[in-house]
Amino acid sequence: MMRTFILMALFIILTACSTTEESPDESNQKIEDTEEGTEDKSTEAEATSDEDPDESNTNSEENETTEEETASNESEDIEIEISLESVLEEEQGTMINASRQEIEDELTSFIEDNNGDVTDEMVYEKLLEMLGGHPDMQEGIKYFQDFSAELVDLTDQPGGLKVEDGELSLRNNVYILMDNSGSMADEIDGQTKMDAAKESVNQFVEDMPNGTQVSLINYGFSKDSDEESNSCSAVEETFPIGEYEENEFNEALNQYGSEGFTPLALAIEEVGKVIENSESTGSHTIYVVSDGQETCNGDPVAAVQDLPEDENIETVLNIIGFDIQDDEVQSLVDITEANGGEYLSATNPDELSRILKREKLNLFNKYRDWSNENLKNITQASNDQHLDRTGVVNAANTANRQTDNSIDGVLNDVSMNSSQEFRYPKAREWAEERYLIVRDFLSENYEDAGDDIDSEKEKLRDSVNQEFDEIESDYKEDIEE
Repeated sequence: MMRTFILMALFIILTACSTTEESPDESNQKIEDTEEGTEDKSTEAEATSDEDPDESNTNSEENETTEEETASNESEDIEIEISLESVLEEEQGTMINASRQEIEDELTSFIEDNNGDVTDEMVYEKLLEMLGGHPDMQEGIKYFQDFSAELVDLTDQPGGLKVEDGELSLRNNVYILMDNSGSMADEIDGQTKMDAAKESVNQFVEDMPNGTQVSLINYGFSKDSDEESNSCSAVEETFPIGEYEENEFNEALNQYGSEGFTPLALAIEEVGKVIENSESTGSHTIYVVSDGQETCNGDPVAAVQDLPEDENIETVLNIIGFDIQDDEVQSLVDITEANGGEYLSATNPDELSRILKREKLNLFNKYRDWSNENLKNITQASNDQHLDRTGVVNAANTANRQTDNSIDGVLNDVSMNSSQEFRYPKAREWAEERYLIVRDFLSENYEDAGDDIDSEKEKLRDSVNQEFDEIESDYKEDIEE
């Protein structure tokens, strides 16, 4: 009985153990399953982190290509406005005188410093920083923007030529100082000296060419010849300096008779004031028509020496001595010699007319000299303008071409020596657009400037020739004589 009880107890204990403990085979199987699961995860992790190198590089390149395409697309979306104004606003490049290799090294360093992460815009701006704002190119653009074909060498030239509103006209100013002293009432060959002088003077100024300005100054006149003080202060510009008008001039010429003394010095001082106040540049030729020397205690020599003269005013005083006494001639010669003038002697009315006609021919010779001189000046000024524009455009074109060649060459070299991402098509495109804008502007304006210069030259030459033809026609009869 006791044995039976012990056996039943052992059976119960064994049964309980079998419900809580696995068999060795099952335990081993679970361990193996666990290890296999671990290996699978490990393998999966390795597959995730340690892919095939070729496949990994392909993925990397795809990523980088995507980034580059994105950057390229961004550049394509950007449009830089390029114009003459933008070129003029460029600061002078820091490497415009550097070699291509130096420029290439600088651009490569710039790209590498940014780990290749640069856009076309960044590359273009870097190139302009190095090569933009060339002074020769900017000077060429400004030169043609501000270009004027005016041949300024002809403006206000001493000697008589003056350009006004684009038209060239000859300027010679003639002043007649008419002696109205009592001695001019004396007769020669049945005619008073005053009448003969008026006739000759009127013919002299009447045949002056267009553009000649005339003034008549009477001196020594008096309504009461007994009053010396009145006559010695009697000086009046009866025909103000200006274009000859026949009626007005004749009226002025006949306004006074021959009734007074001879205040020659005062008359010369008066003509000096007229010249100063006229503000007229060119040649001022004074003709004193008189039959005697100073009789009012003046100093004609000092008065002549004080006549205005500078780089724009040439003043010459001539005296036409009409029936002068021998003992008075030298005093009149001294007056003319004080400023390089000439003393001319006339003993009768015919001789006075011949002298005035000769003086008219002298004026013609002056006009001819002015014509020749200024035709030469026109040609010289035109040639200088052409040389200037050619020199400027050559320098500007050279700078523009060299800049474009440098940019293109540097981009080519950088692309050849580097990987694909260093190719910057938009930067090339912008540089080419910049080059063409400047080139076309210079080319077009160079031709236009040349045409303008030639047109201005011909206009001025025609003006000079037309003026001289008119003068030659006016003097034709006298020249043939």
